[in-house]
Amino acid sequence: MNTLLPRHRKSAGFAPYGCMELAFLSYIVMAILNYALGNWIFATAMLAPLVVLFIWTQLIVWRDRCKIGDQIRVSLGPHSGKEGVIIGANETGTRFTVQLSSSEHPDPVDFSGYQIVKAKPMMPEQR
Repeated sequence: MNTLLPRHRKSAGFAPYGCMELAFLSYIVMAILNYALGNWIFATAMLAPLVVLFIWTQLIVWRDRCKIGDQIRVSLGPHSGKEGVIIGANETGTRFTVQLSSSEHPDPVDFSGYQIVKAKPMMPEQR
């Protein structure tokens, strides 16, 4: 059995993400302390970019969320690569019933939200 030397190993990305979270947390704590000390103009200037970033990411998540009638592509599992249309979803939006467009699967199939990806609609000229 061959093992790689430690210099060849790469981190999984958790440490940089944790450092980024700590940096954001310390930045927010500094802004709150500025509010407490009476420097509300400086604190507002510190928090404004974070508020804009938060709203922007929430809009991206909302726009990319799958809903009934969306064209999707299956990315994981035995139906990987197949396309279809969402015909049903549970209340939380974590399980979807999909009618696959292939003739092999005439019955609807249930998928978890992480197994499907929203397909970009194509114009008729591109098909």
